[in-house]
Amino acid sequence: MPNFVKASAIYSSDKIDCPERRLFIAVLSQAMHDAFSKHVPPYEKSQAQAWLMGDSYDFKIICEHAGKESKYVLGKIRRKILKDNGWNVDISVRITTPRRRRQMKAINKKHLSGNAYYAAKQQTRRNNEERRTDRHTI
Repeated sequence: MPNFVKASAIYSSDKIDCPERRLFIAVLSQAMHDAFSKHVPPYEKSQAQAWLMGDSYDFKIICEHAGKESKYVLGKIRRKILKDNGWNVDISVRITTPRRRRQMKAINKKHLSGNAYYAAKQQTRRNNEERRTDRHTI
């Protein structure tokens, strides 16, 4: 009987469930539980939060073996800790450079309405016709 290789996304490495992977997921889960539960003693809570926020080599390895991206997990944990400490983390921060003046002029350009619109449109037609006739004269 021939052996078939299943090459579907279902059978990719992210979906494989093995005891080692479950162990590393349990380690992350326990650290999250210790960091955010109310019944955990304050010292253990602060130790768990420090380990989660530390971005240490151990944390990265455990996340990798659990099948999670360490930067993603760290971002979620930081967001949760900041939110618990009273910070408003739902506000988006502008990380792009400010627009240049020329771009802002184009964005803030006033839109004409009514007769002014048609007058401006007629003026641009005249200008375009003049340019065309200027090109063809010798």
